[in-house]
Amino acid sequence: MLKRKTSRVRKRRDSKQLHLKVSSPRIFGYSCLRFCGKGVKLVGLVGLLVGVGWGAKSGLRKVFIDNEEFRLEAIELESNGPIGVEDFVRVTGVDPAGSVFAVTLSAVRKQLEAYPGILDVDVSRRLPGTLKVEVRERIPVAWLECRGLEILARDVERGLLVDEEGVVFPCEKWWVDEAKRLPVVVVMEGASGDFEVGKRMRHREAERALDLVCLSRRMLEEEDWGIAVVGVQNDYSLVAATTGGTVVTFGMYDHKRQVADLLALERFSRDTNRPMERINLIPERNIPVIFTTGAEPEPARKTAPAVENRLERDIRAILNRS
Repeated sequence: MLKRKTSRVRKRRDSKQLHLKVSSPRIFGYSCLRFCGKGVKLVGLVGLLVGVGWGAKSGLRKVFIDNEEFRLEAIELESNGPIGVEDFVRVTGVDPAGSVFAVTLSAVRKQLEAYPGILDVDVSRRLPGTLKVEVRERIPVAWLECRGLEILARDVERGLLVDEEGVVFPCEKWWVDEAKRLPVVVVMEGASGDFEVGKRMRHREAERALDLVCLSRRMLEEEDWGIAVVGVQNDYSLVAATTGGTVVTFGMYDHKRQVADLLALERFSRDTNRPMERINLIPERNIPVIFTTGAEPEPARKTAPAVENRLERDIRAILNRS
């Protein structure tokens, strides 16, 4: 016969513990001493780390910054524009007598690239004492003038330059001398957003005037004269002036044919010693020409008497200003 086994479950007695915290002046004093001891150790560790850091910094400064071997002896600057070493030092604040390791390359690069006329910069060290700087600048092809927006050509403070892509940027000091010879694009009126510094201009007629300037530079490259000013007259025509003072009317398009006709007329004028006052190049045939006073005009090319408008007066003023 099988016997059944049973297991007894014993109930645990609830145990009660008593925690006593004894405090006395002596115990409190010992606690303060332990706390102060830990604090002293922590302060000592921090001081040690600070001392090591200062020593390392001082050592690195003696090895690199104060070491005459790494004194900055030359700044080699290469650019596709006229910026020079003196301009570089003035803009960045680099000490020409300092250490090559005192120059923060990233900071120098950012300082230069902050100028709208500078596209990109590469700065590197060539030990022991040379700083290598490569700059790529925007190359201006014309001045921009818009009196309605207080933009004045050939004025360093109020004038703006424009490159072949139509990007507008200020005339920095290193561009002043070379920019004197650039032609001018004149816009009588414009909106505030048409000519934002560092951005491509958003003015359709001004873009067509710029295209004419760029094309004429290429086609008249070998001539001893050129187009000095191009102004936007209306939405279908441009008025320009050559370096010789001849006022020329262009259309908004077909500029290649018109510049070729201007070149042929200018050669004819010189060959026959008959200076021209006005030309209208919009017609493809029987181009109207007005010769200067005292020169006998060709009857087939004679036009109505010349009348100067506000744009032409501004163009004359720009020619006299230059």
